[in-house]
Amino acid sequence: MATMTHRVRGVRDPQRARHATLEALLRQHGALLQDRKQVLRDGLPSAASGVLDFEEQALDAEEQGIGLSVLELTSRTVHGIVTALQRLEAGQLGTCSDCQCRISGTRLRALPFATLCLACQERHDMAAGWRERVVSARIGSLGQ
Repeated sequence: MATMTHRVRGVRDPQRARHATLEALLRQHGALLQDRKQVLRDGLPSAASGVLDFEEQALDAEEQGIGLSVLELTSRTVHGIVTALQRLEAGQLGTCSDCQCRISGTRLRALPFATLCLACQERHDMAAGWRERVVSARIGSLGQ
């Protein structure tokens, strides 16, 4: 997924430049979200579509699952941008929401709506990965 990292011309105030960048990202990803919703709506099977065999049904279900996953990621991105705009207005953008340390400029250029510093993000990712492994191990043991 591409993000906008270019500088806004004619804007000298860094906060206004960040705001303009985030607004542009919000417009871009908001439009993308609406497009993806429409694609999923258009791809839903209808009663008039006829009888599908098992293989066609499985392919349709897989395609819908992928579409929903992409839609969820896009929705999370839009939510992250909206949150970043709120944090910018509150003077909190660029400060880690966990440890209150400064988020590096490099990280903010790569992910303008980052709310966590790299160390805290890695800690969250590790914890999430651990939870996923525990849950999948429990589900796997139930089936045996």
